Amino acid sequence: MIAYTLMTAKDSKAFDKIIVASDSSEICEIGKYYGADEVVQRDLSDSTSTSLDIDWLTNLFNAGKLDSEFFAILRPTSPLRSVKLIKDCIKAYASNEFDSLRTVKLVSEHPGKMWKLNKSHEIIPYLNQPKGDIASHAKQYNSLEKLYVQTSVLEIAKTSVIPDSKTREGNSILGFITEGIDSYSLDTLGDLEYLEYLCFKNPDLLYKIPLQPYRTKE
Repeated sequence: MIAYTLMTAKDSKAFDKIIVASDSSEICEIGKYYGADEVVQRDLSDSTSTSLDIDWLTNLFNAGKLDSEFFAILRPTSPLRSVKLIKDCIKAYASNEFDSLRTVKLVSEHPGKMWKLNKSHEIIPYLNQPKGDIASHAKQYNSLEKLYVQTSVLEIAKTSVIPDSKTREGNSILGFITEGIDSYSLDTLGDLEYLEYLCFKNPDLLYKIPLQPYRTKE
């Protein structure tokens, strides 16, 4: 997954520098192997399962590693991310005045059909229901307000938002709507199994890597 992300980033020719940052020395070695311009060994304190992105971004910024006007986050959990998508996102961001951009997709599970469960196991609509109107959970999906959920495919931001707002995205965010495989990310074992199925059906789906696979040193 690291290889697919690095190769599409490199072939997009959109970035002055590509950094792999990880608390794993092996992942840093993999980053070097597949052509990262720089690898950074992250501290364990900003690499836990609950660490925020702003923690490691701030550490990179304070260490002088993020010295450009803009930065992007390309997570290796999106191996189907294409060069075209990278370029399209950058073009959209450059054409607008926002602090940042992030990819979003239309929600499949709408909050209008979600419920809270109280101690007596009674379910209560998650959203407040206006009196005199049809309840949102009784409506067809297509009649509900269009809502979008963030994806982890691509994020772009001004580097200045890190010290100025102490966030990774600043105050104004441009949403870039994606569909289909452009929205796909691997977050569960089931996601990986589905990716294997997709690649079985279409062997050309994944980007071609012009290197032998990285092998763990014996």
